[in-house]
Parts: sequence; structure tokens; C-alpha cells
Amino acid sequence: MPFAPGQRDLAAILSHVRYEIEQCFIIPQHDTGDHHIRESVFLAILVHARLLLDFFETASRFRDDVLCSDFGFPTTRVPLPTDDRTRLNKDIAHLTYSRLRHTAQTKPWPVDAILGSLRPTVVAFIKHVLDHPPQQVETQELEHWRILYDAFTRPA
Repeated sequence: MPFAPGQRDLAAILSHVRYEIEQCFIIPQHDTGDHHIRESVFLAILVHARLLLDFFETASRFRDDVLCSDFGFPTTRVPLPTDDRTRLNKDIAHLTYSRLRHTAQTKPWPVDAILGSLRPTVVAFIKHVLDHPPQQVETQELEHWRILYDAFTRPA
């Protein structure tokens, strides 16, 4: 029988969804002059970005995957440029010959562009969670979501 999350599941997994958003968008302080540290930070961010793309774009569940539609949020194609999407799909967790396509100019990760493409969908999802929280979610968890929403919508 296919997995179908209940209200208790939705309330319990919500902190994990929030964690993925935070890990994707909250960039820790690091030594930007150290190439290895910078690459490690970018890789971590982009792994979370890739996970969020699946969360928002996948319409049918594989086993017990968490989907945005579980929360009543419509499956949404993130407007990510094709080159950036290919980069996330081919260069994050796969060692492929496709990496040979990069030059010194195209090798740096387009972190800002990827996060910029993902951000509007993330903000809409956060607002949706606040407007339509799972029935059994704890008040403290919703407060974390309010703080996150404020951080995303606060004028720069």
C-alpha cells in the first residue's frame, strides 16, 4: 500500500522541512578566501537546494518522500535556468564526463542565481504553512516558521 502521511506525520515532519530551507538559505560565516571551505559551504547549500527542488517539483511520491503537496501546496516548477538545473543534476552528487563542459569562467557555482530562482517558491510555501498549518503542529514550531518568514520578507 502506498504511503500516505496523516496530520500527525505532517506536523512532525514540518521541522525537517524548515531545516532544509534554513540550511539552503542561511549561509554561515566562513573564510571566503579559503577555496576548500568556500566549496564545502556552497556544496552544502546546493545539496539542500537540490532537495528542495524535488520537494516542490515532484508530483508523485516515491516510497515515503515528503512532497509540498502533502501540505496542500501545489507542485510547482521552479523557474531555474536550464544550465543551472543541469549543473545541480549532474555536478552535485555524480562524477560524470559532463563536468568537462566547464571552463575556468563557468566552473564557479551560480549559488546566487540558484537561490534567487528558488526563493519565491520557498517564501510562498512558508506563507502557505503559516496560513494552513497541519492540525497537530506545535505552537513553538509555527513560531519558528513566523521568524523564518520575517527573515525572508524583511526589507534588505
